[in-house]
Amino acid sequence: MGRLFFLIFTTILITISVVITTHNTQSINFDIYLHNYELPLSLLILYFFIAGIITTLIYLISIIISYKKRIREMKNALQNNQEELDNLRRNPLRDGTE
Repeated sequence: MGRLFFLIFTTILITISVVITTHNTQSINFDIYLHNYELPLSLLILYFFIAGIITTLIYLISIIISYKKRIREMKNALQNNQEELDNLRRNPLRDGTE
């Protein structure tokens, strides 16, 4: 079901992209602080889409790295707790009457 939804969504997205591209062939002036560019609107939209993808990937990679670090710390803590529990199980109970 998920693959079918993805296929339909991708097809609709490509169709919309083609329609926007064919209707916006005129060039526009894109003025940034240091330089002025003259590009077709569809190409400009594509560049900003790619920039958004790259920004999102960088953000997600930083989150993944922080979660992997947290998992490693939690595994070490779990191992230490298991060793401590095993040591406590090996020692006989003392009721304080010695």
